[in-house]
Amino acid sequence: MNSSGQHTNFPPLETQRLFLRNLTAEDTDFVFCHFSDPAVTQYLMDQPPLTEYEGAQEIIRFYQEPEANKRNRWGIVRKADNQLIGTCGYHNWHQRDCRAEVGYDLSPTCWRQGYMTEALRVVIPNGFTRMGLNRIEALVYTGNTRSVRLLQKLCFQIEGALRDYYYLNAMFHDHYLLALLRRDWKG
Repeated sequence: MNSSGQHTNFPPLETQRLFLRNLTAEDTDFVFCHFSDPAVTQYLMDQPPLTEYEGAQEIIRFYQEPEANKRNRWGIVRKADNQLIGTCGYHNWHQRDCRAEVGYDLSPTCWRQGYMTEALRVVIPNGFTRMGLNRIEALVYTGNTRSVRLLQKLCFQIEGALRDYYYLNAMFHDHYLLALLRRDWKG
């Protein structure tokens, strides 16, 4: 955090229709409702739907102090009604190697409206400029075609399939590894 209280690597971001800001304890109700929805958590790698409010509190705590912990989660706020509609952010940040993994989720009522494309169009350059990334990675269930198309639209390339990469609900799940290099970003 700098002297004005702003996060250096993870500042608030803005697009035409959205504000992106770090999650706070005041967002716990949204986080619980959002991550209790099986449609939201269907493709999350390590997150079955929440069944207890404490799980939402733990998610918020996990993303506190983003500078120190080298991970963040922005709440995606729709300007039109000031409502949280999803989250996105960076984790698995390897500063020495100048790479991090991006993750995101959106409320089903907001799907297919371009919100996540719009959000990632400011999140990606933030990674390349403020965080000094050269490589942004994403791990996506092979069956999550909407997410794969979104990332490909943003110049990510599928680098391979990771077979039986995650174990959830007594099953192994294959994932694609997608990546975007700074030199390939056409922002």
